[in-house]
Amino acid sequence: MSTFTNFTDSLNKRLQELSTVVSQKTQEISGDIPALAQSTQRFVQERLGQVTDISQLPQEYLELERKVDTIKLIYEHFLHITSVYENESYDYPKYVTESVNDFSKIVTSKVQELSHASSATEAQNILITPGPTKDPRTLNFALSKVSLLSSEYLNQIGDHDDAQLGSVLLKYSDVQAKVAQARLQQDTLIQTKFNKQLKDNLEAHLKRAQKARKDVEYKRLQYDIARSNLSQAKPEKEASLRVQMETLEDQFAQATEDATIVMQEVISHSNFAKEIQELASAQL
Repeated sequence: MSTFTNFTDSLNKRLQELSTVVSQKTQEISGDIPALAQSTQRFVQERLGQVTDISQLPQEYLELERKVDTIKLIYEHFLHITSVYENESYDYPKYVTESVNDFSKIVTSKVQELSHASSATEAQNILITPGPTKDPRTLNFALSKVSLLSSEYLNQIGDHDDAQLGSVLLKYSDVQAKVAQARLQQDTLIQTKFNKQLKDNLEAHLKRAQKARKDVEYKRLQYDIARSNLSQAKPEKEASLRVQMETLEDQFAQATEDATIVMQEVISHSNFAKEIQELASAQL
């Protein structure tokens, strides 16, 4: 009984603590709502030109913003293009699939008609038995497959010239298969060495910089609101409003300093020259 009582007391205590924490957080959020509303209103007024007394950010900070925005723009534009390498069939339109499949059926049918030939059964088995893995959907693999099927069909005719052409097609099929494999290797390298690096930078460093800059903007709006309130304050409220303004000024300055450091780190971690070399090497 005493163990159960201790458990109940402990549970009640934890519930009370949780209730206290929730209450505090609720009050904090409620307290932030007026400040957020004021910041939103001030932001709109500035954009509409209704307020012109706007605190200016340091020139160094503005230059860093431009550099970070340029990096972000380059990354996003390249990824918009190079993301195509993450789709295996980017050079394999639908009509190619239908054409290869139709041709496979025709060749298989012709081989069956030529069953009197000594190797017809073997050729038929080669053509109709699926391989151990599904052929990748690329244009070069399609060319390889259609060349192989054509070669097999010509070999069944038995004519010397056709057999020679069949041999040429077989070699061409092998070349296209090698090109197709090289293309898949290129795509994998671009995905892992280029796309992933850009995505990681966007997700980690650039997103962190964006968050820090938003904090600067919010703190700047709050500080400017406080300055405006102080300039319009009644004498009896000037002292408290001045303290509030100075506190917000310090917060604005600190946020600007923090964001400056973060953006400097983003620029130092960005090495697009190396990344573009990885892209070129993969294509080479």
